[in-house]
Amino acid sequence: MKWHVLERDGGKVLANRLDNLLFQRTMNFFGDPAMSNYVVQADVMTDGNRRILSTVGLVNQRYLITLVGNSQILEVSSNHERVKQSVKFRIKPNTWYTLKTHVERKSDGSGTVRAKAWPREDQEPAGWTIEVPLEAVHAQGAPAVFAFSPQAQKRVYLDNLSVTSPQ
Repeated sequence: MKWHVLERDGGKVLANRLDNLLFQRTMNFFGDPAMSNYVVQADVMTDGNRRILSTVGLVNQRYLITLVGNSQILEVSSNHERVKQSVKFRIKPNTWYTLKTHVERKSDGSGTVRAKAWPREDQEPAGWTIEVPLEAVHAQGAPAVFAFSPQAQKRVYLDNLSVTSPQ
């Protein structure tokens, strides 16, 4: 198992394992690979300090949406040579953020990958933090969770994970 349940901030959360260097990067899919047009949302957090932070993210329809702690960005990618766009986003260690993603695919195959992130205690912002328009959007794909802990040093936490229909 690459994840385990820990007590954190008065509740149980998922945390990536740090006892095996091979698990410093993990992506775990759940749901049907034929899924499409869904929203993935989770509360996410990274251990760390101002020098070392982890990366935590969600996969929506084959697009990886990550909060990259060391780069201080929110990034959307899929096969880095095909899609890799980011916006600046300040990430503080040991702070909960809500990460929400949606992939919209139009009948002509074009579409937009959208994501937003905000501190968990704040209200959800009305607009998306990043929107990536594409001429050809993946038609389907299972949701997933992602963690990267450089040198297996700084843990990633997940809480309140959900997959829902768009509103």
